[in-house]
Amino acid sequence: MIQDLLTTNSLILGFLIALVSCWVLLPFLIKLSPKIGLVDKPNFRKVHQKLIPAIGGLTIALAVTFTALVYAPLRHLLTANLPLTIALATLTITGVLDDRLNLPAILRLGIQLGCAYLIAKYGIRLTSLHGVFGITELSVFFQYAITMFVLTVMANAFNLIDGVDGLAGSLAFGNSVVFSVLAIVVGQQEWLALLLPVAGALLAFLRYNWRPAKLFMGDGGSVVLGFLTAALGIIFIEGSYKQTADYGSYAIILTTASCMIPLIDALRVAINRMRKGKSPFAADKNHMHHWFLKHRFVHSEITLRIVKMHAGLTAMSILASFIFSVTTIIFLQIFAVIIYTWLIQFSHAFLKNVRLVKALETKFVP
Repeated sequence: MIQDLLTTNSLILGFLIALVSCWVLLPFLIKLSPKIGLVDKPNFRKVHQKLIPAIGGLTIALAVTFTALVYAPLRHLLTANLPLTIALATLTITGVLDDRLNLPAILRLGIQLGCAYLIAKYGIRLTSLHGVFGITELSVFFQYAITMFVLTVMANAFNLIDGVDGLAGSLAFGNSVVFSVLAIVVGQQEWLALLLPVAGALLAFLRYNWRPAKLFMGDGGSVVLGFLTAALGIIFIEGSYKQTADYGSYAIILTTASCMIPLIDALRVAINRMRKGKSPFAADKNHMHHWFLKHRFVHSEITLRIVKMHAGLTAMSILASFIFSVTTIIFLQIFAVIIYTWLIQFSHAFLKNVRLVKALETKFVP
């Protein structure tokens, strides 16, 4: 009992160190950001109209790094998983450089694939789909291919959904909470030493990122958090099946639920761009949050609606696990997000036509 209490106090300590250090760093770095050129500039697809510091991701990374220096459980975890630590640090630096210099997309993609290959080579990879879609063991080639694809796609999907104040940070915070519970359930509590400090830093970040945002996360944060979400999902899925398969299904459905909204949104937009003969990386204003903005929702309303959908998807997945197979639940998740997206798109088109009719009626009234 005493040991459990000490462990709990230790975990709370890691959370608080990251929270306080990020909270203290943010005002200083917000002022520093314009001087070093780490700002997000307005353009046709951005919703803000002035320069906003894009240093949130770097601040979160610095807070977690400081926590690791003074908090032994996190330091030991990052040292024991050095390839993942190197990958996350590389992506953070690349993201910050991209926010400052606007690096070519092909270079960013190459670095992301390199980081994905690094952690896959040192053991963080899917060795089996554990019966999902009827697939079990994977050949070594497909272990690497699927793992690298999932990590890279999720990193970019999370980056693309970072379009309104508080959204990416809120989703990442929610994922940290869900994964913290999952870590306990599947017997991998050591990862709480990372998840709780990340949650603490995100909570401090959201204080300044909520509408009206005083800073943005930037690629140095959103790409890293997307990559980390996918990596932890793989770790929990593989770890749960190696220890006991009793909770392996929960690891799969909670991971897919955590990834599904940004993933479906990114894939839908990329497919629509390619159908129009454009690059899947071309910028536009067709993401889910853009449709909400066209409905004249404010940022906080958009964030809360998408976060509620995220929470509902997670709850639905857990309840469905008592009735359906993992494969069926994944299809239900995909179906739910697509229907939600279509409802937003349909209501936007409907309201647009209603406004047009009203405008014409007003114009031609004698």
